[in-house]
Amino acid sequence: MGLERMDPERHVALMQKKIDREREARKMAEMLLESKSLELYQTKQLVEQNLEQMRDKVASGSEFLSYQQKMDNLLLRFGHTFLKYQPSFGIIKELLDALIASNAASYCGINIGCDSTPALNISYFSGIDEKLVPPAKLASVGECWDEHHQLHWFSLSNSVVKGYFVTRIDERREWHTTIRKHMNLIGEMLRTSIDRQLKLEEAIRARKSAEESEKSTRDFLAMINHELRTPLNGLLGTAELLSDTELDCHQRGLLSTLHHSGELLRAIINDLLDYSKINAGMMELTVKAFDSRLMTNMLKDIFQHPANEKQLDFSIHFLPDTPQHLLGDEDRIKQIFVNLIGNAIKFTQKGFVSVTIGWQDEALKFIVRDSGCGIPKDKVGTLFQPFTQVDNSSNRQHEGTGLGLAICKKLAEQMKGWIEVDSDYGRGTTFTVTLPLAVNVSTVDEATAQQGGAHSIDDLTILVVEDLKTNQMIIKLMLGKFGITPAIADNGQKALDILEQQNFDIVLMDCRMPVLDGYATTERLRNDGYSKPIIALTAGTTKAEREECFNAGMDDILCKPYQSTELREMIEKWGT
Repeated sequence: MGLERMDPERHVALMQKKIDREREARKMAEMLLESKSLELYQTKQLVEQNLEQMRDKVASGSEFLSYQQKMDNLLLRFGHTFLKYQPSFGIIKELLDALIASNAASYCGINIGCDSTPALNISYFSGIDEKLVPPAKLASVGECWDEHHQLHWFSLSNSVVKGYFVTRIDERREWHTTIRKHMNLIGEMLRTSIDRQLKLEEAIRARKSAEESEKSTRDFLAMINHELRTPLNGLLGTAELLSDTELDCHQRGLLSTLHHSGELLRAIINDLLDYSKINAGMMELTVKAFDSRLMTNMLKDIFQHPANEKQLDFSIHFLPDTPQHLLGDEDRIKQIFVNLIGNAIKFTQKGFVSVTIGWQDEALKFIVRDSGCGIPKDKVGTLFQPFTQVDNSSNRQHEGTGLGLAICKKLAEQMKGWIEVDSDYGRGTTFTVTLPLAVNVSTVDEATAQQGGAHSIDDLTILVVEDLKTNQMIIKLMLGKFGITPAIADNGQKALDILEQQNFDIVLMDCRMPVLDGYATTERLRNDGYSKPIIALTAGTTKAEREECFNAGMDDILCKPYQSTELREMIEKWGT
């Protein structure tokens, strides 16, 4: 039965349906295959596109890293360069050319103008010949970006310099932020270098001005020292020589007034010059061994007479535990003590002036007490100020410049010491000076070593080289008291002529003279082999002036104004 029994037409219809179903299935399969092929193609396209993008990113990152490394090296190299050297055209050119080479910019330019420092006038443009005009707002904002022209501007201007640093950035926009940060760093580096150079130039000018000012001050002090002390030497020398002559009471009174006025003038000159030297930083301490007991005796000799004239009870107590031999600048220590004792006597009308010299905590302690007028509490604070006195009125009773205490304070401080004051107005004042000094531990007693009895000097031959007639007369009369008749030369050239014809035991040489001064004369003599003692006669008191004497070849210095005793001591020292 089965198919054999089925109607043929029905059988054909069934076969046709089967064929149609297979055809539909095949068609569906083909459509699915076509769809999958399209998806596969699109996926392949997307993968290839993403791969290309990844390749671009990798390449871009590699270029950016290379750029970063170049800029880091460039910043480091030129940072060291600008620290070591001042900004110059050569360094600026090298920097801008390096920026172009690093692909940071396609165009760079720097323009700097400075009137005070010509070396900073620099203009260089790399990548283009024309100069660009900076935007007006640049000076106020410091840095800005010109989007239209792709220009980055950085101001280099300050109160002295006018200038700018400009770059054109043509690289990818994603790099712009980083590149502009680098350009700002370079701009800051340039501005810092310019500021440092300006400060260096200012420091050099200030130092040069200070050196010129110091030199002018030294020259002025040397000149005024000479011009004031030289005539003072004639005045005091004449008064001393006049005191050795026969005078009546009236004449002796006039001579005493002359001598007192001269000494007062010397004290004023010393105070003014010393204060000027201290302020100019020219005061030098000369530390050497001195005898504190002898200094005490000298102070007693100086002030006993003026104290007796005012009928004051004057006493100096040298405490037994005080070291006799100390190391310090005896002249400056003496100057402090003389000022304080002199003030105590000057401002005490009745009663006492008591001085105590002792040793405490490795320091020389000097106490001056008086029963004078005292100092009001509101005036104590101004006591050590220059040109200031407790009574500054026009009808004040006591003369003086008001510099003495100011100088004492500065001298004490220069010796690492200090001064204290305790005063009760109307009852008296106590000044206490503390000076840290070293004890002279040398076992050689220099004073004893130099003692050899009084030497005869009247057979010495002496040449005095001095241009001023007054001083020639004074020293000639002083030497005459010792039995010496000197030869006189008006200047250094005449002295050289005389020494070619005659030998002398000692040459007393003024330093400042016309034609040929004492320094040049001494140098010529030493260069020619002259070996006899040459003693400087000078009004110079600074260390530089003293060194100039010794550097010229002089053996010792006798400062003007000098007394006959000082002159004799110098001649005995070098002539016997």
